[in-house]
Amino acid sequence: MKITDAGHSYLLDNFESGAQSLKFVKKNGSGFPFNFGTQDGTKCQEVLRALIDRCEYLNKQKPCAETEAIIGNLQSALLLFELRAARRHDRQLSLQSLGNLSCDPVCEKCLHIGCRGTCR
Repeated sequence: MKITDAGHSYLLDNFESGAQSLKFVKKNGSGFPFNFGTQDGTKCQEVLRALIDRCEYLNKQKPCAETEAIIGNLQSALLLFELRAARRHDRQLSLQSLGNLSCDPVCEKCLHIGCRGTCR
């Protein structure tokens, strides 16, 4: 992994050759100290959802306790990110289970669950 723009852009090594980029959203303004410029990108939550799906797929191929624990930890990390977002936007987050975090629809504007378009 190589950092190309701290906190926002990375080059990830591919398994057999080369690299691919991973870019996170970058916003500018008083609420985003140290940011210069903007860029479109994803959020940590989306990467975690992809990792959860990947690990669930791997666990179907060769089930093991370690992969199940990894899935649980990834779901916990996703929960903390979504709880943080809800608190910062003065919303309550209501969930039936941790499994809903990776499959519930996200807001088209902010990419968080439970927003229902009320984001700023």
